[in-house]
Amino acid sequence: MLLTSGSYLIFLALVFFIYWPLFSRRRLALSFLLIASYYFYALWNPWSLIFLLLISLTDFTNGFCIGALARPAYKKFLLLTSVVIDLGCLLLFKYFNFFSSSAADLLTKFGKPVSPLVLHLIMPLGLSFITFRSLSYVIDVYRGNTKPTRSLLEYLTFVAFFPTLVAGPLVRAGQLLPQLRSRQSLTNEDGQRAIFLVMIGVIKKIAIADFLANNLVDRVFDQPQLYSSLEVLVAIYGYALQIYCDFSGYTDIAIGSALLLGFKLPENFNAPYRARSIVDFWRRWHITLSDWLRDYLFVSFGGLRKRRFNLYRNVLLTMLIAGLWHGAAWTFVLWGAWHGFGLSVNHLWEAHRRKRKRKPRQEWWTRAICVVITFHFVAAGWVLFRAGSVRAVWDIVARLGALQFSTANLSRPILLVLIVGFLTHWISQRTFDSASTIWNWLPSPAQAIVIVSVAFGLYYVSSANAQFIYGNF
Repeated sequence: MLLTSGSYLIFLALVFFIYWPLFSRRRLALSFLLIASYYFYALWNPWSLIFLLLISLTDFTNGFCIGALARPAYKKFLLLTSVVIDLGCLLLFKYFNFFSSSAADLLTKFGKPVSPLVLHLIMPLGLSFITFRSLSYVIDVYRGNTKPTRSLLEYLTFVAFFPTLVAGPLVRAGQLLPQLRSRQSLTNEDGQRAIFLVMIGVIKKIAIADFLANNLVDRVFDQPQLYSSLEVLVAIYGYALQIYCDFSGYTDIAIGSALLLGFKLPENFNAPYRARSIVDFWRRWHITLSDWLRDYLFVSFGGLRKRRFNLYRNVLLTMLIAGLWHGAAWTFVLWGAWHGFGLSVNHLWEAHRRKRKRKPRQEWWTRAICVVITFHFVAAGWVLFRAGSVRAVWDIVARLGALQFSTANLSRPILLVLIVGFLTHWISQRTFDSASTIWNWLPSPAQAIVIVSVAFGLYYVSSANAQFIYGNF
């Protein structure tokens, strides 16, 4: 069930109108929310519920026992049990065939041809997000950052909460479990803001992301040899905008959906293409994942200890794993290495600047140059992210190097969506909040007219529905 579909909006409305009358009976309300979340997940594949329950029950039990035990050795054993089971599910469904095929290819190159062992398994939807969210709870309990919950119902609901189930945000136990325990309220302002966020998210997804995917990006990346260098370059820019609007649109819908039920989720994007460096980009892009990688991978690798070389090594290892987390393909590994290299160079430059006691230059043109360079570094990485193979990456690079400047496939609607999409990316938070305030000020009939108008407009511009990109991870 796509979050931009009419069926999801009907589902959300039904959950809303059933959940709030049950609100005074907290356990009953949470039980209903859990059943609704499991139903939402089972629509994709009912058998996937087995693994959702396996991960949830394992980590709840281990977290509870870690909090009850005193001996560090027992705590570490339980933590490792969760790590093995959670990551084992990821390895089995997402990476087994990849590693098996890679090993077979390597042996073949050394003169020992073998056939790879291939498992024909369907990966549960959003498995990477589910395992990371649940595993972070056990790690936090082990580190003493979070107290273990005694309520299985609350924990199961935390892991399966349907707005975040497929593609995040990567909400941690310390952010959502306290809200599940307490009595939320829904003010008129929160309700109107929630509807506004859902509407903005749907517009981002359908009017920008899906439009660019169906009319430019997919066509160029599937057969780059049919397009000129300029058209390929515009398609790369288009994919940068597509993946941002696709994922941030999902986040807006998820945050708005949760807010309608009284839950406040963390922000996940902060105008990432306005970043002045790669470090700044990762503070703005998929913020909850960036924080997760920092706190649970980078810190576990040792962070910055003893020698500065350790910083670069740990950054590179973290980003390699981040790349592999996104997909079982060498292109994702290369994407992670690309950003690991960029982050290391960024840290090296900052260390050099601090050593020379130089302050960052504040002229507008230096900031603009930094933004342009950072954006193109990120856009080059998106080529690795989007291409289906390393060979496809070389095909894209070859077309760029052909220096052909035909614009036959760049229609006015495509260029208009690109221009409007990037311009709106530069809207300040104050302007967005003002628009939200104006929306809240409108009377209900006027809001209804706007919603219906937007719905008709999106129906007119929409074509084939595209799955959320991050739903595949």
